[in-house]
Amino acid sequence: MRLVLRSIGIGAAAFAACMLAWWLAHQRSDLLGMWPAAGVAFGFGWRLGVAGWLPAALGSGLWATLVLGGPTAGVGLALASGLGPALALFALRRINEWKPSEYRLESALRLIIAITGISAPVSALISTMTLGSTPVLETVPAVKLLFSAWLLESFGALVVVPAVVAAAPSVRGRWVAPGPLLAAAAIIGATLLLSALTSFGSAPALLSFIVPVAGWIAIRGQERETAWTMLLMMTAMVTLRASEIARAGDASHPLVETVILGTVTALVVLLLQSVAADRRIALRRVAQQARQDMSTGLLNDRGLLAEFGERLASEQRPHYGLVGLHLTNFDTLNDLCGPMPAIQLEQSVAALLQRQPGLVAAARLSAGRYALLIETDSLSEVRAVAREIYATVSGQVFRTVNGSIRLQSCVGGLMIDREAQINSEDCLVSLSEAQAIAASVREPQLFVEPLSQSMIDARRAHQSKIEKIRESIHEHRFQVHAQEIVDSQAPVGKLSYEVLIRLLDERGGLVKPPEFMSLAVQAQMTPAMDRGVIERVFGWLAAHPDAMARTHKCSINLSGLTMSDGTIASFIREQRMRHGIPPEIIVFEITESEAIRNPSAASRLVDELKADGFGIALDDFGVGLATFEYLKRFPIDFLKIDGSFVRNLINNPIDEEIVLSTVRVARRLNVQTVAEHVQDQAVYDRLLSLGVGHFQGEHLGRVMPIDELFRRPEPQGSPAARARAARTAPATGS
Repeated sequence: MRLVLRSIGIGAAAFAACMLAWWLAHQRSDLLGMWPAAGVAFGFGWRLGVAGWLPAALGSGLWATLVLGGPTAGVGLALASGLGPALALFALRRINEWKPSEYRLESALRLIIAITGISAPVSALISTMTLGSTPVLETVPAVKLLFSAWLLESFGALVVVPAVVAAAPSVRGRWVAPGPLLAAAAIIGATLLLSALTSFGSAPALLSFIVPVAGWIAIRGQERETAWTMLLMMTAMVTLRASEIARAGDASHPLVETVILGTVTALVVLLLQSVAADRRIALRRVAQQARQDMSTGLLNDRGLLAEFGERLASEQRPHYGLVGLHLTNFDTLNDLCGPMPAIQLEQSVAALLQRQPGLVAAARLSAGRYALLIETDSLSEVRAVAREIYATVSGQVFRTVNGSIRLQSCVGGLMIDREAQINSEDCLVSLSEAQAIAASVREPQLFVEPLSQSMIDARRAHQSKIEKIRESIHEHRFQVHAQEIVDSQAPVGKLSYEVLIRLLDERGGLVKPPEFMSLAVQAQMTPAMDRGVIERVFGWLAAHPDAMARTHKCSINLSGLTMSDGTIASFIREQRMRHGIPPEIIVFEITESEAIRNPSAASRLVDELKADGFGIALDDFGVGLATFEYLKRFPIDFLKIDGSFVRNLINNPIDEEIVLSTVRVARRLNVQTVAEHVQDQAVYDRLLSLGVGHFQGEHLGRVMPIDELFRRPEPQGSPAARARAARTAPATGS
């Protein structure tokens, strides 16, 4: 019964479309009345198959029987509007089965070829054979009639098919866009007015403005609004032209130029709409890929930030729990098993996360790292989810053909109160800290805490400090200070000193190293800071030739990140040549712990600097638990004994033995020793007796601006003067 009612409705729609077209064409008994017939049959056939085009063809045939005068015309129009679309639809379906179209533009081109190359020629041929004997058309040459019929069938199908397909409930969009429709109505209204005021043939040129309007509709509109707006526009255009012809009294005028304009417009609309649709689909895919991890189907870090940020901005948000999972030996598993088993493991973890209660979003942040966002009422619920994930993942044995590995993981979690003023970036940073705490404890490596407002404020204050330090370094807002090094080998009148940096805050106040150095490391700004110091010191020495002449050794520190910078040696070389600095007066200090952490980079840098004539000092020796092997590996000139072994030298025999052994080995390697943090005269005298040759500390000289160091006179009896006087005396205790 439902099929019968639907068939009757389709037949009635085809009958009504032909009747309306015939009536709007002033009841002309030529091809104008049947131009929608094939399009209606094609459109319903596209949607419903045989159950669509057959009732539509019969409805058109019924109209022809009643209006065009007899069953012959009815059978002819039924065949014309049924057989042509049926063949075109058959060809389209076979082509789509052979190679499905990947883009809308490809589908549109196939539709255009099917309509203009199969449906319209077949329908035009049948219409010419069956309707060519009517009184109005019998005088028209067969070739001209066939061309007109093909053109009209193409026009009708190109205009009607998209409208019929767009009427499907699955197609979204407004029925008619008011803006484009008003523009089209304005053009048609102006044409009507001009036609009423002038003679026949002067107004049709104005209809050409419909083409750009149609193009605008196709680019900006959705499928449904574009299809139905175009149908209304084309119907109004044909009606307007037929009205002009009727007023002119030319009943045989074929309306060829109007149909050509409408056909071209329909082609432009279909192609532009397909291109615009492909562009929108591509943009959606790009946006999806930007937010989604393709290997697991979870969100990525950007997607989680966006999703979480939108939820945190909601006024009626609930409490949230944020749980992070890190597979700590994932890289080992990947190396052992290969990429495919690793991807399968990540997909299994993704499925586990998506099964958790209260799930809002799950994300893969990077290889082996995941985050889960849930709605919750209490901290205990977050801990329960975290324990469930940890118990499921940790300890599982992952078996492959290459071997087995037991999964290791750590899980951190946060409880985010609905009243907390926080953004998604702060939440992820806090989650990373919770995971770091979890990784630092013994089994179970699990840590969940509430994220309080005080913690949020402390984090923001810390981040604000980092940003201020970053800004100061970026703007080279710092001062160069120096501390004298008592050097027994320095000629009379010459100074050895270490360059130290003091940052300036936004008000011009000094910021000392303990306040900014660790923050600069966190901000990864130490390479920029070191480059700025080198450029500033070299420039200052070049601008003060007297100070450069008095400089025996100028020590400059290089951070660990700077040592890993492959271009720092060439930068130093460029600055030395630019400012004319003798390389033998410059000593670069590298930290022992950083040299141990990245020995290959440190070795390359030391070799390049030594080749250019610079001196090298190994700073903070002893605190990195290095062996004396590193003294043989790096061709250093100075060894700076860390202050932790110097401060309590008098009262700690172990410290004294470490210093003494360091001096002995350094002397064997022809390396000069420098003792840091010499705080009083007793320590200085004992270091001198142990054979240390260079000294640095507040007792011997405070830190001061570098220009002030060179302005002050050397006091009589100073440690530096006494050291130079005693440099030929034999060392004791060695």
